[in-house]
Amino acid sequence: PDFPLLGKSVRVGNFRKYYGAVIIAVCRDGKQIKQRIGDVELKPGDTVLLETNSEFVRKQRFSRDFLVVSPVADFQPARHSKRWVAIGIMLVMVLSAASGLLSMFKAAMLAAALMIFTRCCTMNGARRSISWQVLAAIAASLALGKAMEESGLAALIANFLVASAAGSPLATMLALFFVTAVFSALITNAAAAVLMFPIAVAASQDLGVSVVPYAVTLMVAASASFSTPIGYQTNMMVWGPGEYRFVDFLRLGIPLTILVGAVTMVVVPWIWPF
Repeated sequence: PDFPLLGKSVRVGNFRKYYGAVIIAVCRDGKQIKQRIGDVELKPGDTVLLETNSEFVRKQRFSRDFLVVSPVADFQPARHSKRWVAIGIMLVMVLSAASGLLSMFKAAMLAAALMIFTRCCTMNGARRSISWQVLAAIAASLALGKAMEESGLAALIANFLVASAAGSPLATMLALFFVTAVFSALITNAAAAVLMFPIAVAASQDLGVSVVPYAVTLMVAASASFSTPIGYQTNMMVWGPGEYRFVDFLRLGIPLTILVGAVTMVVVPWIWPF
């Protein structure tokens, strides 16, 4: 009840400037308030989720403005003081790989080491950031993709795609795009790309055309994971808090995938001809 901004909205009370903290969410009577944060009038008993600096908890723990102040467990705020160093490391990685000075793997490993050496991230933070599930999925997909290639299944699927497209390189590329997009909506984009790459190579060989436009199409299609909430991590992040339904992703994701596919069919053959 001693909170100094009672009766004022977050925006009018200028909460961010007053406390040096940004309100992410407000909970009242056990339920999250579903409206613009700036329009919420804070009341006694409200629970607020804040993003702020590391000094906030120490400064406000015993103040009369808040009843309880505690940090979120295992949360590590971004260290903005190192942003220019991190950007520089990223540019070095991209340029060294693009120029052929280093392979992408070596450039990435060098960048990871520099991030730790310059204290942009800690060793523990680097270990926690590794998604072992994604790595396991990619490893399994590499094995499955190799098996498809060695067993002839990739060539069989490629022949089917080419036959369905009546031997047209452009129609084959269109079929490859949408098959990859469907896989990307159901499994990880990296796994979809690994599974479809042998098929793309076999299709290009069957048609006697360059594999480059098919590889570029494959990369774009693998990134077109808009149609399901399970297609990509960011989809899952907004699915729950936004109270979206599965059909909401289909309603917006399918037209967006078709649009990306149409643009790809125009741009890719123009820049990377068959």
